[in-house]
Amino acid sequence: LPLGAMARCLAATLGRARAAAAAPPRLLLTVTTTRPRSSSSRWPVPRPPPSDRLPPGCLTGVVVSDAMQKTVTVRVERTRKIPKYQSIQKFHRKYMAHDEDESCALGDTVRISPCRPLSKRKHYLVQEIIRKAKSIE
Repeated sequence: LPLGAMARCLAATLGRARAAAAAPPRLLLTVTTTRPRSSSSRWPVPRPPPSDRLPPGCLTGVVVSDAMQKTVTVRVERTRKIPKYQSIQKFHRKYMAHDEDESCALGDTVRISPCRPLSKRKHYLVQEIIRKAKSIE
């Protein structure tokens, strides 16, 4: 570059730097949200959906454990066909479900419906008790 062009470039660069230094600083908007202190007011108590319309993902199973507070373990049995042998295979899976009223007992047949995650492994609600277990007394 010729000396004059280099001087003009340098002057333009310095001019931009001086203008930026003279301008007021930009304010950054930060939005902060405050969380309520008590855990009960943080989220409402989950309620099952109305039983006349079942949401997708409802499962039916048997309560196998009620040792935890407001939580039951439900064993859901399913079947699948093995195509190679044309046979039916049973398999099961255990789900943890929220029981707000602690009305489920061991051996009850219940319907559970999906909800938001309530803990690491619990994301179902006990929607209704289909059949109470026979009590042995």
